[in-house]
Amino acid sequence: MHVLLVGLGNMGNKYFWKLEQLGERLVLCDIDPSKDKKTHPFYCHFGQVKEPIKAVIVAVDPKDHVSIAKAFLEKGVPVLVEKPPALSGEEFKSIMAYPGLFVSEVESYSVCVEFLKLPERTLRIERFGRGKGYISPLWDLAWHDLYLLQRLGRVQPRTLEVFNGVWTLRGEVEGHAFELSVAWEHPQPRRRWYIDELVLDFGEERVYLEGRLIVEEKRDKLRLMVEDFLRGTYDKKSVQRAYENLRLLESLSHTFPS
Repeated sequence: MHVLLVGLGNMGNKYFWKLEQLGERLVLCDIDPSKDKKTHPFYCHFGQVKEPIKAVIVAVDPKDHVSIAKAFLEKGVPVLVEKPPALSGEEFKSIMAYPGLFVSEVESYSVCVEFLKLPERTLRIERFGRGKGYISPLWDLAWHDLYLLQRLGRVQPRTLEVFNGVWTLRGEVEGHAFELSVAWEHPQPRRRWYIDELVLDFGEERVYLEGRLIVEEKRDKLRLMVEDFLRGTYDKKSVQRAYENLRLLESLSHTFPS
């Protein structure tokens, strides 16, 4: 049995190398024939695949995630979809009920997650990326922090501002105020949560308390996530969190800059 990887772009290639490290038998698929790596069966359309498939990972343009995932979920094949899994909550609802569906939550495998907590006073989050992704920085980058915030409770957005390329979302989680700032192509990339005197550095996998390093643990988060998916031990709640993320982002769409 094989693992089918659909999409060999930036994120797809990251999945490819992890699957290679894990020694999985692969089938690759991408609409661009130049992406053929010559080392595994390759197809330009997932409907052409002939090999027996035990699991599918989908990492393409989000507009195609649902249709590709559904084709395999209907056959009972488990599918891990890269974020965002759809462009709307309504579209995503069409596949939510399938028990084999899972949504990427790579940051959930960080050591920093073990220190997540509601703030007593302040909660500020920064996620500034080097590159550029799909749709907007909010959909591409804040997605991670929104599913992490959901681990703390109900997330309620309040305002969204965009200034000098930085998107800042303010809201509440379980009644506690938070501020989440994201940006593409930032000169000082970082991924940090500031919870009162606690700093969770997701980029460096470090935790600081009152300026003192208390934990540092480098993890191969993507590998851990893929292993969980292939073992059948991946968090099923990822689907509901993804749906809530989509609904939240849609509620803010009227405030997006053109």
